[in-house]
Amino acid sequence: MPTTQIKDPVHGYVELPDALVEGVVDTRPFQRLRYVRQLSATHLVYPGANHTRFEHSLGVYHLGRTVFENLRQQSYFTRDATTDELEEIQRTLECACLLHDVGHPPFSHLSERFLDEGVLRDRVAEAGLVDAFDRAGVGGAPLRSANPHELLGCVIVVEEYGDALRAFDVDPFEVCAYVLGYSLAYERGEPWQYGVGAQLLHSPIDVDRLDYITRDNEMTGAGVLSFDVERMVDAYTAHPEEGLALSEKALSTIGNYLEGRIALYMWVTQHHKSVYANRLLQAMLGEYAAETGESPVTVDGILDRELDDNAVLERLKLAARERPDSTLASMHDRFRGRRFPATCWKHRIALADRVGGDLGGDSEKGRGPRLDEFTTWLTANDDRLEALLADALDVPVHEVWIDRSYVPAYDPDELEDIPIAYGGTTRSVGDWGLYGDRAFDVPIPFVFVPDGAKRRAIRVLREAFEREVGEETPA
Repeated sequence: MPTTQIKDPVHGYVELPDALVEGVVDTRPFQRLRYVRQLSATHLVYPGANHTRFEHSLGVYHLGRTVFENLRQQSYFTRDATTDELEEIQRTLECACLLHDVGHPPFSHLSERFLDEGVLRDRVAEAGLVDAFDRAGVGGAPLRSANPHELLGCVIVVEEYGDALRAFDVDPFEVCAYVLGYSLAYERGEPWQYGVGAQLLHSPIDVDRLDYITRDNEMTGAGVLSFDVERMVDAYTAHPEEGLALSEKALSTIGNYLEGRIALYMWVTQHHKSVYANRLLQAMLGEYAAETGESPVTVDGILDRELDDNAVLERLKLAARERPDSTLASMHDRFRGRRFPATCWKHRIALADRVGGDLGGDSEKGRGPRLDEFTTWLTANDDRLEALLADALDVPVHEVWIDRSYVPAYDPDELEDIPIAYGGTTRSVGDWGLYGDRAFDVPIPFVFVPDGAKRRAIRVLREAFEREVGEETPA
């Protein structure tokens, strides 16, 4: 079969059948992903973070194909499955890996809230996905819990790629199910290997996160991750009852993987400047909608006009230019000039130093019940406290923000679910004691205020906390 090689900076050469290149990669919906940054506005903090959903999708395809081909070398995995069945699973997996992010709107997660879920669910039903899940006995739960970009991706898979996938002898509904973590074939009673195919794309150890962890670390230059990717890939295994797992081969590198995953989250995704840059961009999208009466991102805009980062940035620029006295113009100027205000603390240790000492708890670790109570109080009352601070500092409310990671769903706690297979059973990495617990690796809310106002802001917050929550410290 003729193939095409694409040089990837993370995995080297990615080899694809020419039919996949022609039918999927070299199409307008997939090429749109070249203009959707993987890390939204984080390039304003890490200049190299210009990688996109396009190369990430190629990387996920490469890892998915490699892992599945390795599984097919394990006699235990191929038992009770025919060659034709394994070929079908692999074809489906490869297509699902390529297309799993095709529905991402501009700026990835930042603009998802502008996608009309009512419109999306109508399109999903019209595409036949609801009926397909019902016929397989899965029901509507996977579609109800799906993220907007996953729903939009499923619509695109069926409407734009249905004919091409069927030409590859791949069921487009099964591809959508893989994207959501299910296999309709497995639910209909096909061999357990079908379920493993779906897990490879959607599980605690899926190849999606394996690619973006390694890619985000390398492309940002953060250098917080150092683990043996090839050994990890070789360690994938599976069992009928337990599903996808990592064999004991992974023990030599899983610790580094876990530490790197946490570090990447804390110092890239949760970096205080990343949080601000992405919050600012998200706020600009909201201001655009308020000023123009139009959503900056729509389902039809992506389906029909192929909206991407560049197109929406141009809209923001024009709207800001036409309204020079607006909040949008002020925000846009701040964004383009990268004039980011200070945060009252950059990490949990600084938070404990500036606030935690008088709030009880373990001052050495910076992680006491009162400090945790303070951070919970900040997050739960962010809108009200932003208004309180703006009034106390005599600044517009849009110059004060309380926020944490712009992708809170990526909290590293989920890593405790990673299964390690040994002796015919699996146990999570938490059970094996491979998951650490360090005080400074806990996400915190940041408080952004104009330069020169940090000390006063901290004092206002401390006084408000003591007034509202009380001065008692735990025994």
